[in-house]
Amino acid sequence: MFKVRSILSLILWLTCTCSTAYAGESVRNPPADSIAMAARIDSVRQLRANDVAFILDKIETAYVSGRRGISDSIWQQTSDFIERMLSNDLISGHDREFAFMLRNIGRLTADAHFAFPDGGALNRFRFFGKEDPVFPLWVQVWKDGTVYNVKDYSGIIPPGAVIESVNKEFYQQFDFSKAYEVPFLAALNTAMTPGEPVYAWAKMNNYYEAEPRIWCNFTNMLFCSHVQGPYTVVYRMPGDAECDTVVLEPMTRQEKYRQFVRSGDKRRSKAERGFCRKPIVYTEVGDGIGVLTINSFWGKRWSHLWVFGRDWRYKRLLRQAMRRIDRDEIRELVIDVSLNSGGMTENIFYTLDYLTDKPVDITYTYLITDECRETAKNNVDRSPYLSEADREYMMHYIDSVPDGTRFRTDTVRRMRYLPQRPTHGYDGEVYVLTSHQTYSAAQMFARYCQVLGIGKVAGQHCGGYNAVTGNAARVELPVSRWMQFQVPFREEVISPDDEPYAYPTVDIPIEHPFEEWLHRENRSLERLLRMIEE
Repeated sequence: MFKVRSILSLILWLTCTCSTAYAGESVRNPPADSIAMAARIDSVRQLRANDVAFILDKIETAYVSGRRGISDSIWQQTSDFIERMLSNDLISGHDREFAFMLRNIGRLTADAHFAFPDGGALNRFRFFGKEDPVFPLWVQVWKDGTVYNVKDYSGIIPPGAVIESVNKEFYQQFDFSKAYEVPFLAALNTAMTPGEPVYAWAKMNNYYEAEPRIWCNFTNMLFCSHVQGPYTVVYRMPGDAECDTVVLEPMTRQEKYRQFVRSGDKRRSKAERGFCRKPIVYTEVGDGIGVLTINSFWGKRWSHLWVFGRDWRYKRLLRQAMRRIDRDEIRELVIDVSLNSGGMTENIFYTLDYLTDKPVDITYTYLITDECRETAKNNVDRSPYLSEADREYMMHYIDSVPDGTRFRTDTVRRMRYLPQRPTHGYDGEVYVLTSHQTYSAAQMFARYCQVLGIGKVAGQHCGGYNAVTGNAARVELPVSRWMQFQVPFREEVISPDDEPYAYPTVDIPIEHPFEEWLHRENRSLERLLRMIEE
């Protein structure tokens, strides 16, 4: 779908767009004296150049996945571009522009665990103001790059209309014909979300609208790209050859948020998001078939996690569900993790306890630096996959290796998890339902089910690559200390036969048809249940 080259081209295109069209306009309160202003710009530019160099160095030296499959030529091309970009006034402007530019650099890793800045989520009004004039549409982008209107807050453009262009005259200043492989609106909409291309695309095209106060939506992509109102929008209805052109006035971010709340969209989005749902839900559908929906591998008792580092709620909910599955004499079980974006690895193995008695061999790759050394030792200290003697040896090994040491755990000590088959263990048929939103711990769970012979994976493939990162060290920028980013130092490829930077395989592919996607529906579970019944 989206390839690394597309992403890197987007970085080049997007930043050049902002910087070329608005160079120098974002500088706040410039001094009257032109010499003093130039000196200030040079000073800020150099300081921010230091931050950028620091990030790129961490990708090379502290990030366990390194370039994550990016070729030397593409990396060099991108590095050269960043150097050219640093000479532009954009980097000396508003903090918002700088943070936005840094997010695009973070896309080089194609990893949602490499989070930067602010985790790709709430900006806490640090960068966005309540009175900012913003684009009044909520749009989604199909896999072929076609952009569809979901909701026009001004009530002019009908739902389902194809958006052909927004402020076309703005983009006609530049030649972008060879700068990207997908339509630019699709690329723009995707680039705001960290993660592998498929996962980023899925998150940006969710069934719910992203809250106006977060980074990850099309409105804020346009805002940060300086595409300003009034907005000249060219659109057509599906199947029509002729287009209509309308001019939409911007609305304030606060007004959009108020409408978002009044319409019920905020409430509905919270109810539909996998992470916000109850972590575990069980439903009997009849004929000996049950559905165990795991929306998160977090129990979401945050106070327990903060104080004790443990998550007892997940285990309690799973125990209750498995008791009911045993009571209902379920012969065929669908485990739905299609909206599950991850959680605690501890809960993966606790779930496997009910499904298998096979030992689980675990092999991690670590990149140990001075910044992550203590965190890595603490993780090993809590590991249930090592004997006490092996745990102490591994901690001593991590403590003794030089800064920048990369090693695989199986070269030091064997890590193996032995399932503790509890009461109400399940031995029937298992199907694991996944989607492009299945990520991190949920993806690992699905792959373990395949490798251990527990069951088959059905649906759309997971959003992450086979190489799943996890544990990360928080790193503070040397100059812009108000921003932090996370650098993962541990990676796991569950099967040695898996290509690290490819997407996992699916045993029973179930497509997500366009008609359903357009109406924000996904009936993959219904199709899978029908297959099982037949």
